[in-house]
Amino acid sequence: MTRHLVLPTLVLLAAAVSAHAATIIKGDVTASLGPNFFIDAAATGDQDTTINQPSFLSTPRDFGTLNAGTGGSLVEITGVGWGSPNSAAIDATSMTVTITYLGADGVAGGGNDVVIGSVTDNYTFSGAGEYAWSFDTPISATIDGANTIFSISLAPTNGTNNGSMVFKSVGAGAWAGVKLSVAGTSSVVEVPEPASLGVLALGTIMLGLRRRLA
Repeated sequence: MTRHLVLPTLVLLAAAVSAHAATIIKGDVTASLGPNFFIDAAATGDQDTTINQPSFLSTPRDFGTLNAGTGGSLVEITGVGWGSPNSAAIDATSMTVTITYLGADGVAGGGNDVVIGSVTDNYTFSGAGEYAWSFDTPISATIDGANTIFSISLAPTNGTNNGSMVFKSVGAGAWAGVKLSVAGTSSVVEVPEPASLGVLALGTIMLGLRRRLA
């Protein structure tokens, strides 16, 4: 009886580990990463754009649905996706993505950029189609929310830092037109009103007095 109960448990654990390991999969990006997207443009068709290390793809994109309050915006990104052709030029075995908020000026390197985060995972090319990359742990940061322009950098490697990858794009060689999706959410960060801050400060003082008297 005991052996009969242990075996299914082990099978379930093995299945869970196998499913969790496949963070970059071939499949419909909208269905795999949705329902929340800043950009949902991953698709096949149109032109091809090839990138190689040590150069990498860096595409400024507008996260038009960003929510921002008086205290800025808390941004959480859960994954990215893209379209890829059936190309012999693809030899990447891993991918690194870095997403950066470009600050109030919307310009890279302007001194107010905020790196939301960077993720690296193994990658196996398995033919033309859409590829969905769900991060094991979402990347997040609080930003001022004064702008909605972000940089998305994708770097392929094959173990020797010179991997190549082909992305579907709108227009030949148009890196900014690469068909990318970015899944995630943003939430409003509000600054407490002065009255609320006063109540909070008074509460802190009263708590300190109680501890002293105790």
